[in-house]
Amino acid sequence: MRKRVLFFCFAGLMSFMAYSQLSVVKMVGKNSGNSKLGFGAFAYWDIPLNDIGNRSVMIELLDFAYFPSRNSQLNSVIAYISIKAGFRYIFSEETKTGFYIEPSLGYCRVVSNEGPDGTYGDGLAVAGEAGYTIEVGQRGNNLNFGLKYETDMAGTNHTVSSIGFRVAYSFHLFRKRDE
Repeated sequence: MRKRVLFFCFAGLMSFMAYSQLSVVKMVGKNSGNSKLGFGAFAYWDIPLNDIGNRSVMIELLDFAYFPSRNSQLNSVIAYISIKAGFRYIFSEETKTGFYIEPSLGYCRVVSNEGPDGTYGDGLAVAGEAGYTIEVGQRGNNLNFGLKYETDMAGTNHTVSSIGFRVAYSFHLFRKRDE
């Protein structure tokens, strides 16, 4: 019981610093014909490497995608969850507004509900995101629009590739930007 309380306190504290968002995801490649358009959720930490914030280390605490089956008779579901670290490079020297690229690498778990018992596999997650970020307001807040390609390699039967459209708004409640 004590471990659970400590875990939830830690998770609550970290959620103030993490930016949680939603995405629309489409599976591509192997088994993509069996699934519909999916949805996802992600949360990340943005650790700036300079005063402007246009270069930063990204730690994706959670990246979850769910792909429902196209055939309702099969009741099969494919989903993945991954944790990754990457680097965001914004092509602007003065502000956080501009086009960006973000390669990342990490751990994944791919789950399949096909057959009588669900199966899963653990493996390597490789992702690349490209998009545009707009700085909003006086506190270093920004609005991100991005396309992300991710491949989760968790074994021969549990490899998933997907393309996702992400819209994210990250805001800082109590922090003022240094001028």
